[in-house]
Amino acid sequence: MRYLSFISILLLFTIVSCQNKQDIKPSDFDDFWEQTIAELNQTPLEIEKVSKDSIIEGKRMNLYKIRSFQDIDFYTWVSEPLGNGKFPVKIRFSGLGELNFNKNKIAHLWFLKEKGFINMLVDIRGQGLSNEQIKPKEYVTEGVEKNENYIYRGAYMDAVRAVDFISLNKKSNDQIVVTGGSQGGTLSVVAAALNKKVSLCVANFPFLTNIQNYNKKEWPMKIFLHKAKEDQIDYFKLKNTLSYFDLLNFANKIQVPVFIRTEETDNITPPEGAVQLYNLINNQKKVLYMEPCEGHGCSTNSSIANEMEKIFIKANLTD
Repeated sequence: MRYLSFISILLLFTIVSCQNKQDIKPSDFDDFWEQTIAELNQTPLEIEKVSKDSIIEGKRMNLYKIRSFQDIDFYTWVSEPLGNGKFPVKIRFSGLGELNFNKNKIAHLWFLKEKGFINMLVDIRGQGLSNEQIKPKEYVTEGVEKNENYIYRGAYMDAVRAVDFISLNKKSNDQIVVTGGSQGGTLSVVAAALNKKVSLCVANFPFLTNIQNYNKKEWPMKIFLHKAKEDQIDYFKLKNTLSYFDLLNFANKIQVPVFIRTEETDNITPPEGAVQLYNLINNQKKVLYMEPCEGHGCSTNSSIANEMEKIFIKANLTD
């Protein structure tokens, strides 16, 4: 696989589907997110270095606290290569279950040690290190009764602000890759759609894609419906709220190269949603790979997918 050309891999593994039908998009979808970004920009970008410099395998690592949407802070680890030079940036957004509450322990060191990149690991509001101001009992339903209050509104803005923050890094060569799995894949897509500083997007089995067709007996739709029943939220109002956060409705805003991986069988992020997302992205520099495995995130250890991702990134970043 290592010796195959990028074009060959593209022909072998790019998945094309005839399903281009997009779910209903709210008429004020664009206005909603434009207003949300305007509100984010009213909050100054305040940065606090929390940890002292740690030098590990030729990289300097620091923990930062960033002020974000509605004055909520989030934490991020950043690693920079030592010495002179300019480097591309790679941002990894954490998945919903990737929780680390110890500020003295560097999470996902394997990622931060990557050579040739400035690496950034982000915990969005209410998750991991970023739980000082918000500690939801059930994250994915927090505030779901109204689109203005839904927790992912602020979480999506944390992704946008993370890009703004790292773009100021003096060692950056202005090329920014966003990546992550599940929720991290979702945040990567949103960052690419809403922040023009993003250069390339790698979205792995992205969560909240084609939400309205999720299995009503499986998580997360099962708990969305339970929340609606418990709080007497009208079902159609619930569907309308979720549509503001569905990745299908962000697809036409993405103008950068996109690599998507998914699985043949996934009860949390069904592959049909990833296929629809892929087809709705109006960009020729895109690849969708579907791993023949069963289970959410089972493609993570796929040697084929990992090799394709590396080649895709290399092919779409300039030297």
